[in-house]
Amino acid sequence: MPNLTHFTSGSRYPALLLLLLPFLITACFNPEPEDYGLALEAVDVVCVEATFRVTASGVPETWTCGLYRDDSLVVTETLSGQSGYIRDTGLLPAADYTYHITYMKEGRDKDRSDPIAVTTLDTTSHDFTWTVETLGDAGSYFNDVAIVDENNIWVVGYIKKGDSIYNAAHWDGEKWEMIRVMFAVYYSEDPTFIDNVQINSLYYINNSNSLFFTCLGALTIYEDLRSWKYIELNPMQGVPGNSIWGSSSDNVWFAGNNGTLVHYDGSRFRRVESGTGVDLKDMDGTPDGKHVFVAGVMKMGDWAGYSVFLHIEEGIPKIKYTSTPYSGDPENGNFGAIHALTVTDSRVYTNPLAVDMLVYEIIPDIYHYYPVKSTVLRTDYYAAGLQICGKRNQDILFISQESVVVHYNGSSLRIMMDLLQLYGNNMLWVRRARYTDNLAVIVGLFDTGIPGGIIVKGVHQD
Repeated sequence: MPNLTHFTSGSRYPALLLLLLPFLITACFNPEPEDYGLALEAVDVVCVEATFRVTASGVPETWTCGLYRDDSLVVTETLSGQSGYIRDTGLLPAADYTYHITYMKEGRDKDRSDPIAVTTLDTTSHDFTWTVETLGDAGSYFNDVAIVDENNIWVVGYIKKGDSIYNAAHWDGEKWEMIRVMFAVYYSEDPTFIDNVQINSLYYINNSNSLFFTCLGALTIYEDLRSWKYIELNPMQGVPGNSIWGSSSDNVWFAGNNGTLVHYDGSRFRRVESGTGVDLKDMDGTPDGKHVFVAGVMKMGDWAGYSVFLHIEEGIPKIKYTSTPYSGDPENGNFGAIHALTVTDSRVYTNPLAVDMLVYEIIPDIYHYYPVKSTVLRTDYYAAGLQICGKRNQDILFISQESVVVHYNGSSLRIMMDLLQLYGNNMLWVRRARYTDNLAVIVGLFDTGIPGGIIVKGVHQD
């Protein structure tokens, strides 16, 4: 206890000290922590931007986080809770950066995290070499394509050659071989095996080296690219045929009209409630199979223009986004109708009618949209990406129905009119495209003048 005897009678200091004593004791026993457990983790680094996960302990419910790039404060973000996300933009491709975060209070840094090193992705070139082939006679067309490798490509649809009808063709690196794929189709109580009808969709699953074909609700699997397996499904169990995606042979999804979703676990088919009646047009997922995304749009009838974007996680679909008018209102979160999408390991790329490019970051669960109706993806011949493909964040293709191709290299967009100028507007109609390992294959048909189904190969000079 302090000795106060030296203070003279009537001094005001002892009284003041007594008043301050409780606060001094509180400060001694409840000091503000010096370590707030700040940590920073890069969750999505691409060519020109990076997203980080922030964690802390002991910070207030609402607090200010500062993001430092190479010791310069670049972002100040108000976060809620002990974790959140912070994003830096305007970076250079193929560049090295060092980042750390701070807990900021009253304009001062109270604590800082350990630094982490980040290297952005390099951009890819915009250079492609295109070749065009036709297969079959007049009336032939292709609906889908699967790329195993450059010397093992499959296309499906309807192929007429003389008096013969085929529904598939295989490229072996030297020539195309026309094939009849058989299906077990139910017209009555017993299945009928047929091989002379068009195939709707096709998907190659790399992990199991197998091809999945759909036709009239029936399913045929080419297992290990060696043996054919015909799945007998009655009409009530039939699989929809608009789009197929799978990470393995025991995790396969099928999407179709009226919001139909079916999952196949390798032995059993299960119809899954999608939560929508919109026609589901396209589907893709992350390589690990944990996240599956579906795009749907109604093109005719009273619901024309309605669109939906689904996220399937742990087998449960959730509607992430809906749009009513085709044109959309991006400033208020309505990006327009979504026709197609592609998924990388961290992002979903799509091209709604109202914006050039909509990017959905899977982990932070946030959208970014890029210039509204710019001159790159908005031309007289390009309205929206009917097909979007690519598995690298710096190498994505957007392809219009009229065969205009736009390439995104992680930083910029480039429009390629090669195919349109070669054959004229509205002559080459695209139905499906795939892109892997710098090889793009686009299939469809010619509108007039040139017989046969069309197969376009594009080799990317990375």
